[in-house]
Amino acid sequence: MSKEQIGILWISSASIAYGIMPIWTVLAQNNGFNSEFILFFRFFFSAILLLAWIYFRKIPLKLPKLKLLHFFMLGGIIYVAQAWAYLESLRFIPASLSVLLYHIYPIIVALIAIIFLKDKLKPTTLVSLLLCFLGLVLVLKIPQNLTLDYFGVVLSLIGALFYGLYVVFSKQIASGISSVLCSFYICLFASLVMLVSFMLTGDINIDSINYIGITSLLGLTFISTLFSMMAYFFGMSKLGVTKTAILGMIEPLVAILLSLMILDESLNLWQWGGAILIIFGSLLLFIKKG
Repeated sequence: MSKEQIGILWISSASIAYGIMPIWTVLAQNNGFNSEFILFFRFFFSAILLLAWIYFRKIPLKLPKLKLLHFFMLGGIIYVAQAWAYLESLRFIPASLSVLLYHIYPIIVALIAIIFLKDKLKPTTLVSLLLCFLGLVLVLKIPQNLTLDYFGVVLSLIGALFYGLYVVFSKQIASGISSVLCSFYICLFASLVMLVSFMLTGDINIDSINYIGITSLLGLTFISTLFSMMAYFFGMSKLGVTKTAILGMIEPLVAILLSLMILDESLNLWQWGGAILIIFGSLLLFIKKG
C-alpha cells in the first residue's frame, strides 16, 4: 500500500470511531451525565492513558513553551469550542440537522487551505467533496415542516467552523511531533478547560447514573476519543488537510447506520442513495493518476 492509502485507512478508522460518538453521548446523557462532565471525563482519562503510554515507550514529554502554547490553543480552545458547540446544538435542533450543518467543515477546510495555505484543489478531490456533501444532504434529509431554532443552527455552524480550524492548524502544529504526544497535550488542555467549565456550571444527577451510562462513557473515552484521536494524527501525517476533511464524511454515515440498529430508526430510498454517494465519494480518493 502507498503512503497515501495507509493515511486514508487511518483517517477512515478515526472517522468510524468518531461516528460512534453520538450513540455513546446520547446513552450517557440519558443515563445521568451532562455535557460538561462527559467532555471532561473523555478528555481527562484519555490524557491519563496517553501519558502512561508515553512513559512506557519512553517518548520525550518536554516541548518548547511556544509549542505548548500552540497545543493549548488547539486543544483547550479550538477543540473544546467545536465539541461543546456541537453537543449544545443538540439541545435546540434535531440531531440530523445539527450533523448536516456541522459537516460543512470540509468546505471550510478546503477554502482555508486554498486561500491561506495555497493548496491546489484537484478535480478528483472536488468531485469527491461534492458527492460526499450531496450524499449527506440525502442521508440527513430534513422534514419540510421542521421549525428551526436559529440559536441551535448558529451553535452547529460554530462547531463546524472550529473543527475546520482544528483540521487545518493541527497539521501545522503537529508536524514532526509524535502522534501520541500530540493527542496527549490536546486531551490534557481540553480536560483542564472542561474541568473549570464543569466546576462553574456542571451538575450531575447521581441517582440516575447506571451501568449503561458508565459503559457509554467508557466507550466514548476509549474508542471515540483515544483511538480516534491517535488514528487521526497517524493519518494526518500522510494526507493533506482537504482529503482528511472529506474522509470525515464517513463519520455521519456510521452514526446513521448505528442509529438504525441501536435506536430503531429507519432510512428511506433517497437516504440510502445518499449513503452510496458518500461511500463512492470517499473511494474516489484511492484513484491515482495514470
